[in-house]
Amino acid sequence: MIGAPRAALAGMAALALGMGIGRFAYTPLLPALMQETGLSLQVAGYLASANFAGYLIGALASMRLPRARRRTAFVTAIALSVLTTLSMAVLTQPWPLALSRLLSGAASAFIMVQGSAMVLDVLTAHRRPQLFAALYAGVGAGIALTALAIEILSRAGVPGATAWAALGALSALLAIPALGLSDAGLPVTRPTDSASASQPPAAARAKALRALTLAYGGLGFGYVITATFIVVMVRSRADWRAWEMMVWCLVGLAAVPSNWLWQRAARRFGPWRAMIAAYLLEAFGVAVAAAGQHLVLVMLGAALLGGTFMAITALGLTTARSLTDTDSARVVGRMTAAFGLGQILGPAAGGWLAEHSGSFIAPSALAGAVLVASALLLAVAARRLADQTGGAIVGLR
Repeated sequence: MIGAPRAALAGMAALALGMGIGRFAYTPLLPALMQETGLSLQVAGYLASANFAGYLIGALASMRLPRARRRTAFVTAIALSVLTTLSMAVLTQPWPLALSRLLSGAASAFIMVQGSAMVLDVLTAHRRPQLFAALYAGVGAGIALTALAIEILSRAGVPGATAWAALGALSALLAIPALGLSDAGLPVTRPTDSASASQPPAAARAKALRALTLAYGGLGFGYVITATFIVVMVRSRADWRAWEMMVWCLVGLAAVPSNWLWQRAARRFGPWRAMIAAYLLEAFGVAVAAAGQHLVLVMLGAALLGGTFMAITALGLTTARSLTDTDSARVVGRMTAAFGLGQILGPAAGGWLAEHSGSFIAPSALAGAVLVASALLLAVAARRLADQTGGAIVGLR
């Protein structure tokens, strides 16, 4: 089995490749894709939903994957992510584009689920859970790196298709360190500790896990409308266009340290309180990004989006794992499936509402309402769980 630092870095490269580029490069390149292929805003939303449908399919398939095939699936997903990114450089018709985004989504889910599970198992075995924050920093780093590359290529007058090819090449380079995670070996059993004796009853933990999973699906719906269309929002204002990649880069830069910062908050105030605060901040960010009449407000919304959505992902997964004795891949797969379902509904609903209302205010208001409702659901679940432990909120493992 590889060491904890190497596993965290390999996982970081894998998520930068599969999520930061393979999944989220669609957002900054969407305006160019629409311009070069003639896609409507509604079709663009459907393509995003196709990607998230693939993500859901991949998450469900990952849950049923035999442990002995984990490494093979991970390597295959890395290769598929690189190939589907490259394919976006040559595809122009909606159905082939949708198929590419579907396969890309499935690959990103396998990378997310199997990569996260392998890293979790290695860090658990080495008792280095604090390194888990580095894993999800890879998503933010990939987003920021994508924005920087596209900005450089755009200034050089490179068309969107060529930018996709360049990002495919960048993905291939990231695959080199990412494949080091395939040496992580089979999952290990989580060691027992003295804290297990103070766990709430199994029935209480199961109820809390169901609430957490439902709220996690709400996160998928709530963040994805802004994450898909924020660059389109900026480009819709002629005087803002020069800043569109800066806005997307802010999402990534804010995401890089967010896991570390929110984990510190979780250790001080408890993971449930930290997640509730992050949901509410993200709802505020979604609102100001869509309704802001000044570019600085859109940038604030971008920073709040980046600074919360991956942190909630990490806190949600580690908290879910602490509530169950199920192996990492099954827990991560179930949570990722709920997240993926929310993502499928988000872009389709957002694109349709934006097309018919003429702005992103209505879809963003809906997204914000879902995030607030998810925060309230977590608050109720946390209170019930606290009642089972004499007022203490269950901490991170």
